[in-house]
Amino acid sequence: MDTTTQRRFARATRPGGPEVIEVAVEDIASPGPGEAVVKIEAAGLNHADSLIRSGDYVVSTSFPFPVGVEAAGTVVATGPDGAVPVGTRVCGTGWMGSCADFVTVPVERLVRIPDGLGFEEAASVAHAGAAAGALTRVWPLAGRRAAVWGAAGSVGRLLVPWLTERGAEVVGIASGDRVNVARELGAAQVVERGSGDVAAAVRAATGGHGVDVVFDPVAASTFRASLSMLAPRGCLINYGQLTGPVPGADFGELFKAGGVFVTKFNAGAYVDGFDDVVGLIEEALALAVKHPAVVSPVAGRFPLDEVCEGYRALEAGSPGKILILPGRGT
Repeated sequence: MDTTTQRRFARATRPGGPEVIEVAVEDIASPGPGEAVVKIEAAGLNHADSLIRSGDYVVSTSFPFPVGVEAAGTVVATGPDGAVPVGTRVCGTGWMGSCADFVTVPVERLVRIPDGLGFEEAASVAHAGAAAGALTRVWPLAGRRAAVWGAAGSVGRLLVPWLTERGAEVVGIASGDRVNVARELGAAQVVERGSGDVAAAVRAATGGHGVDVVFDPVAASTFRASLSMLAPRGCLINYGQLTGPVPGADFGELFKAGGVFVTKFNAGAYVDGFDDVVGLIEEALALAVKHPAVVSPVAGRFPLDEVCEGYRALEAGSPGKILILPGRGT
């Protein structure tokens, strides 16, 4: 390991918004068996981070806790088994406390970054790749129609081509000229979100039939539109709540929508341990090498000392990936 014996890391001190995050310092313990210390070059921020920090989400934790789960960097030390060579470029998700200059990670959660991708690209793809890959396992896809909200977002950019590969006909929903991204990535039809009645536009794009599955990270403001665009016996897969939890839903709405199904996505139910997660991320990285458009553009880069500002940008709806670069400005 290099001469560094301490690390700087961001932590949430109590439930709340970005203002509850502070940067602290602690000693770095020597890595044990099956562990590696990674020098972080880029950490990706995700909406799940903010939801957990709010203290009012289906996933909870105790405070204070170190923030960040997704990052890319270089291995600088390993445990006595030396499972990963020092100097290896790696990325991944499930790296708890990755908004830091160094983080200790279980070796099973390290994914080698392929040639042709930099740290920023890898930190923008890892978490989204695991999520998108798991999402494709929730509902039968071959020969089905699928609508994807946020088709030009970090998860949507991977979900659209993977759904297409798995035999689905995709209707991509995006804002403004970002519909062109969805089209480039393989969407058979696109709908501009601000053009009016999205559900009616999706039904029109499918000849009035509707879609068999909807992938929706938005929740409160899109829930009923998602139900309206489903064909009978279709499935609404909610995998986030960018506009808050769904208020006042009841079984009667599912009856009226055609006996449809609704599920709250839990990634852990659709992956088989971290070997499986690593495989999904490797597939996403390989796709990013071949097709750079699947990587969400970086909308903001912040040094570690400005991590609060980074999360504020994320929560304000920034149209791209927000990264923390611990080496920047230091």
